[in-house]
Amino acid sequence: MINPSDVLKSILAKKADQAEVFFSSSKTLKIDVLDQKVESIDEIEEQGIGIRVIKDNKLGFAYTSDFDETVLEETITRAIDNAANSEADEHNALPQKAEITILNLFDEKINRVPVAAKIKLALAIEKAAYAKDNKVKKTEKISYADSESEVWIVNSNGIDAKYKSNYCGAHADVIAVQDHEMEAGFGLSYVTKFDDLNPEKVGAEAAQRAVQLLGARPIRSQKLSLVLDPFVSTQILEVIASILSSDAAQKGKSLFADKLGKQVGSKLLTIIDNGRLENGLATAPFDGEGVPTQETKLIENGRLKTFFFNTYTANKGQTQSTGNAVRGSFKGLPMIGPTNLFIPAGKDDPKFFNQGFYVTRVMGVHTINPISGDFSIGASGILLENQQPVRGITIAGNLIALLEKIEGIGSDLRFIANVGAPTILISDISIGGS
Repeated sequence: MINPSDVLKSILAKKADQAEVFFSSSKTLKIDVLDQKVESIDEIEEQGIGIRVIKDNKLGFAYTSDFDETVLEETITRAIDNAANSEADEHNALPQKAEITILNLFDEKINRVPVAAKIKLALAIEKAAYAKDNKVKKTEKISYADSESEVWIVNSNGIDAKYKSNYCGAHADVIAVQDHEMEAGFGLSYVTKFDDLNPEKVGAEAAQRAVQLLGARPIRSQKLSLVLDPFVSTQILEVIASILSSDAAQKGKSLFADKLGKQVGSKLLTIIDNGRLENGLATAPFDGEGVPTQETKLIENGRLKTFFFNTYTANKGQTQSTGNAVRGSFKGLPMIGPTNLFIPAGKDDPKFFNQGFYVTRVMGVHTINPISGDFSIGASGILLENQQPVRGITIAGNLIALLEKIEGIGSDLRFIANVGAPTILISDISIGGS
């Protein structure tokens, strides 16, 4: 394996003011099954380095997956040339060295379990979906996947840190049929410990989510309480994550840009980002540029406390990075985003949220305007008073107004990958129906 420290020395020999070498490697396995047969087994491996240089406040970047000495020299030269051709920005800087706590993020069992056993696990997902309800007539996609990665960052300010991590997961898409009517349902689970993956639960959940909407019909337009399924709460939280970006706020492209210190939701609403969360899918000792991860309360009791910051936006905002530089791979510059983002579990048992419209599916959440907060999204679910399945309704309004009407937070926090939320009760919302 290449040593990033050697590459750093070569960069600094070319008179860069600051330099960083980001090495990453990844190995993924994906197994798809259908009708109790293996459809495909894909294994993908990738590794490479990304080079950032700063010269005269100008930033340059280049990457390569070829570690041949000549290619490395060409990549270094390209990064330096890119810096020379970019605009100077006084906020360009690399982070300083800080103490980093070692975390054990690697489950050896994920690697030890043979592929044959992982195939058996995928087949068990499909069996469980059919066993849950005889209305399940078809499986569209059943998958098992696992991934391991290694990251190593060195920079000219003394950072030299690395870690390994892995996770595994399962996904099911099924179709239920009744009276010539079809409904789709899904189940999924991603975990950092192989023993925590329950294939039967994934399959059964997919079946339940399909069957529960059979016979769904529109209802009349009215005002109702909304009870958001954790999957739906999580989708909305993902939109809020983009609004909590300091980059968006600094550019005036965030609904929360001028709301720091102000109420942006109900006093029941707290949103936390925790890059050190135990068993969190995005847990890491440091972020995509070597800053130690941390727990950050972004919204507390409805009040906006801070945004996600990386080193650049922290310099621009004269504050500290929150450890939220995220990097998809060595091929790109660090961006801003969440680690393990969640709304903490509340004290309410969600089974007592028994009036109103239980929203199990939303369409068009990504169309929520991140600047105005206005939205109009489609929804399906269950009318709780009579358990009537409902489809074809529209929920429209403003995001802050929606967050202000939160009246209950369930105790059933659930993560979908690295974003989590419980069942949420929202009062007095207008819905458009038939």
